[in-house]
Amino acid sequence: MNERYRHQLIAALLDKYERSSYFSERKRPSRRIMLKLYDGGQTDFPQYDIEQFEKRTRINNAVLSLNEEQLVSYQWMLGEENHIIAKVWLNIENLSAAYALIERKPKGDEIDDVCLELLDAMEIVQNDWAKQFLADAYETISIRRSIGIRLPADKKERTDLIRAICFIEQLGEVEILERVFSIQCFGDSKRFEKTVKTRLLGILSKYLDSVDESEDGLLRQIGISKYPEQMEFCGHVIIIFGNEAVDFSPLTFGITVSTTDFERGHLKVSPEIKSVITIENRANYIEYIYKQKSEHELVVFHGGQFSPAKRKFLQRIANTIPDTCNWYHWSDIDYGGFSILARLRREVKENVIPYRMNKSELIKYSSLTASVMPKYLEKLDSLKLRKELEDCQDCISYMIEKRIKLEQEAMLTDQRLY
Repeated sequence: MNERYRHQLIAALLDKYERSSYFSERKRPSRRIMLKLYDGGQTDFPQYDIEQFEKRTRINNAVLSLNEEQLVSYQWMLGEENHIIAKVWLNIENLSAAYALIERKPKGDEIDDVCLELLDAMEIVQNDWAKQFLADAYETISIRRSIGIRLPADKKERTDLIRAICFIEQLGEVEILERVFSIQCFGDSKRFEKTVKTRLLGILSKYLDSVDESEDGLLRQIGISKYPEQMEFCGHVIIIFGNEAVDFSPLTFGITVSTTDFERGHLKVSPEIKSVITIENRANYIEYIYKQKSEHELVVFHGGQFSPAKRKFLQRIANTIPDTCNWYHWSDIDYGGFSILARLRREVKENVIPYRMNKSELIKYSSLTASVMPKYLEKLDSLKLRKELEDCQDCISYMIEKRIKLEQEAMLTDQRLY
């Protein structure tokens, strides 16, 4: 029985040590790491009940034996020598022996292991969101010497999370179903959902520049989906499957093609196409096709921030149209819309032209704008640092000045591009 109390006492003292500034700041303690066993009716160790003779005696004996091994020191209560222990404290110089007694890995060693695991992962990942998360986690954990909320406390869950982040890097532009991802990454179809998904979504919502904050939207952006993604467009496009060509030009109100079919075919845009427009919102996409689309125009439903599969689709279009073909993009006049525009210019075609994403539209539809909070203004201000948006500064500055944004549904119109 004494052994159980010995372990409990050492564990409680080590817990207190690991929570102290002495541990986090890696300096020698100027005060004792101490537990008050009895202090006027108060105690840091609830097992120590002075009214229960047998339990008190056993704990006293546990303290005395630990003292003999030079793991702790103690002090009797004044006037109750050899009966009631007032306080017990850790002998810092024998920390390693204290950890060894209860077969517990020193937290410092555990922190070092986690930091090395993060450094290894940082050598693998290339995605901006993953690099930034891992760098932030490493900095916080290495400085504070505590895992905190950056990573799971459970070692297995922590390893699973880092493994998933690294595995995502291998996907490239391939779309993968959620359960297939789980099998390939962990050998278990449900492990991703059970141990990783919730925490990964939290990371993505913070580090991924996303318009769609839904679970499906966030995961799709990194190439993981519940169902194959659909590519929606309207215009003179042909997809060649082996010796057979499928011409979509007769479908004047648009078509949907599964990612799976798109991947096995070869896309060709007709030379008749003189302009391309990608549209973020589905209502505007449909309205545009019905009321504005010209015969020599390719209209693509963009949605929120594109997934790796949709990026590949957009890049295929960009690679098959001549340089004289203008590419327009129509999004909400807000942080998400300009983030999409910047990413299109960065990853698909550098000279994409913003369509109706300007100051004059904000003025024209001023009665339909929405006000924004101070934190949102900070996000808008960050857009000024993006070199891809240098030509959009006037509109962004006006949004900040007026503290507004505008959803593109407010701009449904019969106007044409040209």
